[in-house]
Amino acid sequence: MAPSSIIQIAYILFCIATITFNTIGTVEYMTWSKAFVVPLAVLLYLQHSTWRITYLKASIFLCCFLGDTYRLIMPYNYETGQVICFLTAYLLLLYYLFPEFIRDNIRQKNHIFIVAATIICLTALAYFILNLNFEKLETNYYILLFYSLILALLICVSVVEYNRKPDAVSVNLLMLTMFFVFSDCFYIINKFYLPFSVLNFIQITTQVFSYYFLIHLFLDQKRLEKPLDND
Repeated sequence: MAPSSIIQIAYILFCIATITFNTIGTVEYMTWSKAFVVPLAVLLYLQHSTWRITYLKASIFLCCFLGDTYRLIMPYNYETGQVICFLTAYLLLLYYLFPEFIRDNIRQKNHIFIVAATIICLTALAYFILNLNFEKLETNYYILLFYSLILALLICVSVVEYNRKPDAVSVNLLMLTMFFVFSDCFYIINKFYLPFSVLNFIQITTQVFSYYFLIHLFLDQKRLEKPLDND
């Protein structure tokens, strides 16, 4: 069996293990299992990229890994650390995307209007969500507000890119951001309003499998020879 196939199978198995442990409420086993998901995703990416990775991509993966394992570092009061880790990953992903995004869309006025409309709608949605009563909330409100705005901007970029050119890169980007949104939304609903197992299942499933689309976003972009890296 090829090494890439072994790594891919291991990635899927650890994703399934993480989902299973999370669903049955075994938090400690879930956290340790999830700690292997991003490293296996990185190995899978390296297998298909001749073992080369830029500092920017490595930093995105590192921030995601820290976000997934922060609970092991700080068993108590870990929520803020997780949010900051994933916020940094989103910011780095935006930094990765923006040069190409601006170059392709700045001359098309209709795309500018789409961007503006999307940002306004998503900002209003984020403001509405953040004004809900979160009694168990540990993270600072303004950090969450900034987090929501950055995620909204990522969604905006993915929607405009898919509308402009629905190729493999834009499809993976759109799926990636949708999985980010589903994971965060179902986490909020499950923790603060409706603690159902099915919501918990959807939240963890979209989180661990979002890395699949992140890998293929980088790989497909490279195959299409549209360098977005700031090397």
